[in-house]
Amino acid sequence: MSMTEGSTPWHPSQHNESQPDSQPSPAALAKDLPLAVWGASDRGRQREGNEDSVYPHSESDTFSFQPNSQHLAQKGQLLIVADGVGGAAAGSEASHWATRVAIERYYDLDSPDPGANLRAAVEVANASLYQYLQSTNTPQAGCTMAAAVIHGSILYVANVGDSRVYLLRNGQIAQLTRDHTLTQRKIDEGLIRPEQADMDPDSHVLTRSMGAQPAVQVDLFPPLQLALGDTVLLCSDGLTDMLDDAEIARLASDRAPRRTVQRLISAANRQGGLDNISVVIAQFGVKQASAGGGLLKGAKKMSRQQKTALLLGTLLVAAAFLTMAWIAFRPIRDTGTPTCAPSPTVAVSPTATTMPVAVPDTPQPTDTATPREPTSTPAPTSTPTATLTPTHTPTPTPTLTSTPEPPPPKSGGGSSGGSKPEPTNPPPTNPPPSD
Repeated sequence: MSMTEGSTPWHPSQHNESQPDSQPSPAALAKDLPLAVWGASDRGRQREGNEDSVYPHSESDTFSFQPNSQHLAQKGQLLIVADGVGGAAAGSEASHWATRVAIERYYDLDSPDPGANLRAAVEVANASLYQYLQSTNTPQAGCTMAAAVIHGSILYVANVGDSRVYLLRNGQIAQLTRDHTLTQRKIDEGLIRPEQADMDPDSHVLTRSMGAQPAVQVDLFPPLQLALGDTVLLCSDGLTDMLDDAEIARLASDRAPRRTVQRLISAANRQGGLDNISVVIAQFGVKQASAGGGLLKGAKKMSRQQKTALLLGTLLVAAAFLTMAWIAFRPIRDTGTPTCAPSPTVAVSPTATTMPVAVPDTPQPTDTATPREPTSTPAPTSTPTATLTPTHTPTPTPTLTSTPEPPPPKSGGGSSGGSKPEPTNPPPTNPPPSD
């Protein structure tokens, strides 16, 4: 899986005659070219926790310090993958501690040399982690660290441990870092061949790590001139243990960093996911806005337009609904107004309240209005029925006050309505003249 496999491993310097041997010129450093970055970490399928740490972590705000645009313009984009060792809790804390210190230190240094700043930041992170582990009585913990800086079009790489940095160009892949393991030492000493590295039992035995000693030797590699379309890939051994370099190159051929990271993590999990899997991708020549998936910038513009259209549509629907509601409820209120006008009658009209109130005042008209009950029976709840009853009530009342006149009773003596009032009134009048 190491690029030492094979007789003639490819290295980007073979196709890069303009690679600087020393500090690049300020013009090259200041060149502002687009860069798309995406980083993520996965627990894998076998581990209970995740001891890895990545920067930037595109799916969560892992670190409180975030460089602003001025930091990025002056110092470039820092990339880190750290793999914790020493147990789930201790390893996770160690990798996060070292990564946090390295980020803050790198963007705080004043040197104009990004490579020197990168190495100093890793060294300070190691010293700080060592002190932290000693103070917490966890000296067995620690982490690896693969770090890179892309400043303008120049790539700077440093590492401690077996987390790696790759460069992919035109479908080819090159490992830029060197593993600090017993297996790599055996390969360097000629004890085993590179193709035997996967089967060697010492492949995960680190010869150098962060936090083990107060000082650590950091490998800093010569800066590389990037070409448009280059992809820089940082990863933990959870990826390289599951996928060889050729498979990584095939899966990393996608032009969308986010999709590339997801494909690599998914492929490692399909192969078993024996360890935590962390990947950071930086594509040179792709706008930062597209780091989430190729055309994210356009997608953001579309989302704003969609939000505006959605808001307008919502307002139009709400206005239409309110208009329909107003039209629907308006007739009810209009018909309700006349109904409420005779509300003293209608509210008490339903037979139990109005009738007892009308009976004591005019008992006779209520009886005379009884023949009209068939008319009110078909619509017992209608307003006209209650309106007719008080209308006829005052009409008989003036008729009764005029019945005491003598002539009408004599001419209509057979009427059933005035038979009793006539004998009652005349007797007191006739006896006195007979006396």
